[in-house]
Amino acid sequence: MAEYRIDDLARRAGTTARNVRVYQESGLLPRPQRRGRVAIYTDRHLRQLEAIIRLLGEGFTVKHILKFLDGLRRGEGLAQVLDLADLGELVVEPWSHPVQATASRAELEAQLGPLDEGTLGRLVADRIIEETEVPQRYLVADQRVTEDFAALISRGMPLPVILETTAAVDAHLDEAARVLAAAGHTEVVRQRSTGWYPGTDAELAWAADLVDTMRRVARRSAQASLDRALDQAVRTELRRYQEHRTVPTER
Repeated sequence: MAEYRIDDLARRAGTTARNVRVYQESGLLPRPQRRGRVAIYTDRHLRQLEAIIRLLGEGFTVKHILKFLDGLRRGEGLAQVLDLADLGELVVEPWSHPVQATASRAELEAQLGPLDEGTLGRLVADRIIEETEVPQRYLVADQRVTEDFAALISRGMPLPVILETTAAVDAHLDEAARVLAAAGHTEVVRQRSTGWYPGTDAELAWAADLVDTMRRVARRSAQASLDRALDQAVRTELRRYQEHRTVPTER
């Protein structure tokens, strides 16, 4: 295994010794071995340093890269490690396509009916709307969601019941997402070994492709499973209704 002093390492990676020290202090680069007062770096340091420089060149920040490496070291699930909310460059397309808009409280009430403080707080807590700096004006996370709520309300379903139902569904979906993320992490470990991190552009692309492919498969599988489950649930509820309905007594 090749060995380098700090100036040689920096020269091979195309950076400066000062930057190498900064990356060490921030936790991005492992500490060197010590032989007396001499710091000795290896090919492992060189590969990681080159990966750091590439990621910084692609627009990632030191914070992003550190979170990625720390997550892998702690054995977190792949979705947590990649921090997809911030590292959007790692996926081929966005995870969702929300239709955001701003609305006043009066506009929300015109769509969803009267909103007391408790229900308004629930909408914020469930991240359906967000407060803005303007009083009584909110950011709607996805207009399609509130439009769907309005469609159910127009059919007589109370908003609190809708929120309780969607929250219960979301809890199951969160668990399903954790299962899928863990499966992705397990597959990375199986193929690349524990503690692996992308060291080249090709490896970074491989990790991104794996996550994106899992996402597509999971969405299609979840949609098909939900459709089948809904069909079965509706049939069950109709059967229960028919069995328990009150039959008028003839006189």
